[in-house]
Amino acid sequence: MAYELEMRDDGILRMAFIGDMDQQDLEAFRQEFDPFLESATEAEPLRVLVDGSRSGKYTSGARKIFVDLYRSLKIGNVALVAAPRYSRVLVGFVLKATGRDNIHLFDSEEEGLAWLRGES
Repeated sequence: MAYELEMRDDGILRMAFIGDMDQQDLEAFRQEFDPFLESATEAEPLRVLVDGSRSGKYTSGARKIFVDLYRSLKIGNVALVAAPRYSRVLVGFVLKATGRDNIHLFDSEEEGLAWLRGES
């Protein structure tokens, strides 16, 4: 499996991407991710914590799927934790392509969760 998804008790979706990802990997991820997105609303968007510590590189097809996903107004704040340089570059690409500013980078999961909960 190239990813992990887990809905936490506090309503924050925790996900991790493991290794390199191609379009097929992201399409499989999207099938599991879509029910979480469908249950969110623009008034109560999905808050997401992404563990980037094990992520690799993404093909252009995978990057396109990320951009399409993050255009959804049902995705609220996203905290990216422990991301390698490549993932940080991808975040910049996604933000520029979507015109949004809802993804923030953090060194620790605790910092990311505090921001998602509105504690920082």
